[in-house]
Amino acid sequence: MTNEERRALRHIQSTVKLEGVENERLTNAYYRNGWLSTEPNVLDLLSEGVDQFMINCAGRVLKESPDKVFLNLCPICKKLARTPEAKQCRFCGHDWH
Repeated sequence: MTNEERRALRHIQSTVKLEGVENERLTNAYYRNGWLSTEPNVLDLLSEGVDQFMINCAGRVLKESPDKVFLNLCPICKKLARTPEAKQCRFCGHDWH
């Protein structure tokens, strides 16, 4: 992830932690420590929502570094296995040991 993407992810995580908390001092502490961001470029990354942010990050990583990412796909149904070492598909049950 880029530095801006990391700050956006930290903002997301902090927002979740502070959900339902109405303590202004705590919220201000999160801003002071950089856990919540007011940077426009970071907030722009989140403008389409958390799910879209994650999809955009994953797409960028796959596009820029396809040789560094290994996706263990089932040879039958082509869905993603649970781990890079998995040899059995959790979706169709195919076993490729």
